[in-house]
Amino acid sequence: MAFHGATGAIDSDWRSRIDKRFTSLRGAAALIVMLAHYQYIGFLPALPAFKYSGQCGLMVFFFLSSFLLCHSLASDPNWAARPHLSVLTYSINRIFRIFPLLCVVIGLTYWNGSSFFPPSTTCWEALRLSITLGQAPGVLWTIPVELTFYLYLPVVLALTLPATRSRLGAAALASAYLAWCVAIAIARHEGAAASPWMTLGFHHYANSFVGGVLLYALLANGRIRFPRSAAWVAGIAPLAFVLAMPFWRFTLFRHDPWMAEMAAPGAWQSYYDAVFPFAPFVVGGIVYGFLHPSDSALSLAMRVGLLRKTGELSFGVYLVHVPIIVLFGSRYGFGPLQFLAAIAATFAAAALLSALVEKPAIAFGRELGYWLLARRPASPAIPLLGGSSR
Repeated sequence: MAFHGATGAIDSDWRSRIDKRFTSLRGAAALIVMLAHYQYIGFLPALPAFKYSGQCGLMVFFFLSSFLLCHSLASDPNWAARPHLSVLTYSINRIFRIFPLLCVVIGLTYWNGSSFFPPSTTCWEALRLSITLGQAPGVLWTIPVELTFYLYLPVVLALTLPATRSRLGAAALASAYLAWCVAIAIARHEGAAASPWMTLGFHHYANSFVGGVLLYALLANGRIRFPRSAAWVAGIAPLAFVLAMPFWRFTLFRHDPWMAEMAAPGAWQSYYDAVFPFAPFVVGGIVYGFLHPSDSALSLAMRVGLLRKTGELSFGVYLVHVPIIVLFGSRYGFGPLQFLAAIAATFAAAALLSALVEKPAIAFGRELGYWLLARRPASPAIPLLGGSSR
């Protein structure tokens, strides 16, 4: 690894550092979301460390999803010359990554009575609602949001990559993105109607998705580099992320670890109205820290096998953890033992569904893509890392 004294840049291929640590980061985000929901409804109320923090995990999911999908798309050999073929395989992979497992979970929860939907809803109606913007209940609201951005992502990437090739274009686009995030913060603070700031027309978390695309484009065009002096980002960004979680902010700065203020109507939403407009910069800093050649504490922690396995199961964990909560809470009540049993059941169910549904569906989707492109079945040159927020 050579160091250029003149430019302060380290010679290294940042793409080669998109590895299993990103799967572990997805696993950490899944744990944050799951534990936040568990604590919110009454499991382990004596230690509310993750209560009200589910949105923090989702910010990581959304940003990471778009960044990794950009990597998969741009790394496809067809992207430059025949982008329609890249988009075709991308679309097939997305369909088989999301829908088979989602349909099975909706069907199973509908059958055993722990459904996200009231009993009067038919199974087919439940499936339709689960992928409909503004109608998917509970944690399922993220599914149609992410599916919608899957439609936007190839277009956004195709526009952003050439726009950031020049220094002026990169600066202009980065400035426009910063202005958008500031505008979101002001609009939310002033209670403005959603339409002026819900760019892309579907959800305010669009800025997290677009942030992942923009970071990838800036890296791909060499507009963001990895000097030794920037190693501090790998330490500061994770710290900022932790401090953005309500428990730590209220404990350290408000001396209220029970977060009593958050119980007031609208307080939880107001808190995240102030956090989420700038969350992509923090999550982007974490991603940058992973890609920097220096080893940070977070980078080393993400090599833990348990987090990696959680990341591999993250979509299943996300889908089943609420039905497991409902099942255990309704039958056995809440408490430490129920908490541990619910976590064990969540991971057992996710692992079983991964083996029987998720992995076979993903493999079939990839083979179908190869067949449609008249390719010989083979492993892709660039690992897709699941490519999803879950």
